[in-house]
Amino acid sequence: MSENINPGEDEMILLTGGTGFVGGNLIEELLKDSRKVRCLVRDPARATRLGGLGCELARGDVTDRSTVIKAIDEKIEAVVHLVGIISETSGASFRAVHTEGTRNVVEACNQKGVKRYLHISALGTRAGSRSAYHRSKWEAEEIIRASGLDYTIFRPSIMFGHEDKFVNVLASVMKISPVVMVPGNGKNLFQPVFVKDVARMMASSIEKEEAKKMVYEVGGPERFTFDGLIDAIAGVLGKRVFKVHVPLGLMRPGAAVAEVLLPRPPITRDQLIMLEEDNVTDESTLEEVFGIKPTGLVEALRTYIR
Repeated sequence: MSENINPGEDEMILLTGGTGFVGGNLIEELLKDSRKVRCLVRDPARATRLGGLGCELARGDVTDRSTVIKAIDEKIEAVVHLVGIISETSGASFRAVHTEGTRNVVEACNQKGVKRYLHISALGTRAGSRSAYHRSKWEAEEIIRASGLDYTIFRPSIMFGHEDKFVNVLASVMKISPVVMVPGNGKNLFQPVFVKDVARMMASSIEKEEAKKMVYEVGGPERFTFDGLIDAIAGVLGKRVFKVHVPLGLMRPGAAVAEVLLPRPPITRDQLIMLEEDNVTDESTLEEVFGIKPTGLVEALRTYIR
């Protein structure tokens, strides 16, 4: 059981985004800590795995405040908000999901008297960002900071793990082709963090008094250029790869067309903006604040990627 955790017999955590990448790992960690978990899900029939793990399922959507309010009763001691999208679709914009969705969850907490609130943001989130993704995340953070809740906001770098949509996609490409297309010059920096480390951190923070009213940047133990990340993955796979660098300026028109024609484009113009920036932090949050030795990329990949 994690440090300081002594859950009451009937107390529960309400979690949004339980069917997602971070949510699945966090639920496992919470259940290991003998926590009871209620998940807000749009379609309970598609979340039977969570029910099988022992989670309660509440039908709802963060874009509909009334359903969030209904999911919070006297058993809920804390709310963990994980819902997010990496690209916009015709039915889901960054502002609707990140900003207004967060506003709905925060106001539901205040209406029902739940003070403890945990939130996943993103490294690079800041006022005035060129990226619509990061701007919407910043707006969500501002709502939280003004809420009066006992919040903790986490800003992780690129998260990787068994079901991630970044490292695994690169690995899948390498398994079928020796040629890997790299957006830009390949020199932008990442600090990938293992999702299971993030889940442990978040679970342990619920009862951590010093984590309240804090915003934590979270990175792994190593920094990689995009080229270096590809080399590390290829090394684990035992593959030799050839990198082809595509200037971002040449990719933007194709990304614009894909956004119009495809429901889920492989890359968007907003993602290209983010790829022009480094995604690293000088903070050692995992180890210095939560006492978690961060797992190295290659060490973790060897446990599952092959």
